Amino acid sequence: MSEIPKDAQTVAKLSEGNADRRDFIKSAATVGLLSAVGAGPALAQAAQQPSTEDPQAPKGLAPLGMLDYRFPMTYENSIPSGVAVLMQYFAALTRRDLKGMADALHFPFASYEGTTPVVVQTVEDFIAHPPASMDLTLKPERFTDHDGYLQPDSYDVFDNLEVLASDPVNVSLALTYFRYAKGGFKILRCQGIYAVTNNDGRWAIQLISTVFTPAEMMNVPFNDTAETARRLRITHDLAFNVGDHQLESGVFQLGKTASVNAGCVQVFYQKQPNMAPYRTKGIKNRLTVAEMAPGAVEKHFNFDPSKPGTPDDYAFYRALFPKLGVGNWGFVYGVLPETRILHSTVDKAHMLSGAIRFTTSGEECNFNRHLGVVTFVKGHWGMAGSFTYVCPHDRANDMI
Repeated sequence: MSEIPKDAQTVAKLSEGNADRRDFIKSAATVGLLSAVGAGPALAQAAQQPSTEDPQAPKGLAPLGMLDYRFPMTYENSIPSGVAVLMQYFAALTRRDLKGMADALHFPFASYEGTTPVVVQTVEDFIAHPPASMDLTLKPERFTDHDGYLQPDSYDVFDNLEVLASDPVNVSLALTYFRYAKGGFKILRCQGIYAVTNNDGRWAIQLISTVFTPAEMMNVPFNDTAETARRLRITHDLAFNVGDHQLESGVFQLGKTASVNAGCVQVFYQKQPNMAPYRTKGIKNRLTVAEMAPGAVEKHFNFDPSKPGTPDDYAFYRALFPKLGVGNWGFVYGVLPETRILHSTVDKAHMLSGAIRFTTSGEECNFNRHLGVVTFVKGHWGMAGSFTYVCPHDRANDMI
């Protein structure tokens, strides 16, 4: 489990619109460019022909199994679509085209500006007051409504793009670019993570987090940030090992958080059918905004000593594994061998991690991959926004 508990209201105000002829031509040009640079016909086709139908359970998916990466539907169309959308967004940013940037976004969407998620409800709100990392003002001023990172005649240079995780309705990517001043002097590096989701057949960006670093600071390591982020992930799952939910009380960030509500977490706890998180038709919004308060984790798991029969040691968790046919659960490691701190600074980290679950004899049950934001707010480090939660391998699908 790694999603932020969902005990607050979900943002629901939506803005819908049809692309005009100019946007269609722009999309067609993007598809042509992607094909020209060798991205292949699959990428071009995915950008042109999004599906509005709910994905069906593939052959070989166990009744209680999670959709894992043995099934091509987890990446075949979603990754090409996600890459196309992010490239559309970045190209618009480099052209300083705010309308073009908006065309690549879902509304509402959220952006972690520093440690704070800024939620933008509509296209009109975005055009009038874009988040600082997306603002095109040439005279930025911190802590005002015209905050930003630009100066006259600056330009952006693409550095790299990485696909971090995918499922049929959500692709998480990392993008790094550099900003240069007039005259060719490097002034900033932007490292970001992006959740691109399929909402009712349309792929667009739902959640963003960026780290802007001045050029002179780019090679400064923030080891304490990285180690703290890893420890939070480990402590979260250690609570399951030792049967002490109080360990989780300080793991999550307090205050406003924003996450993408998609993935396999609820499936893993068998709270809904295994294909339910991947519904597309009629799903207009996958953004969850919550106000985290002390005790929210306990409330999420119904840890209430005043109620008879309330679980106090995650017995419901242990009972799942025999049902899956993989054997009795033994222990979980809240860190993967390939856990990575993608980007870090003085008060924020982008972390790709997860958890591996083992039987009592040490055989793998399954493992998940989680992309999230860790922040330092009011003297407290905590896991904040969740971008994705996927299951690359679930042995339950080998037991049928």
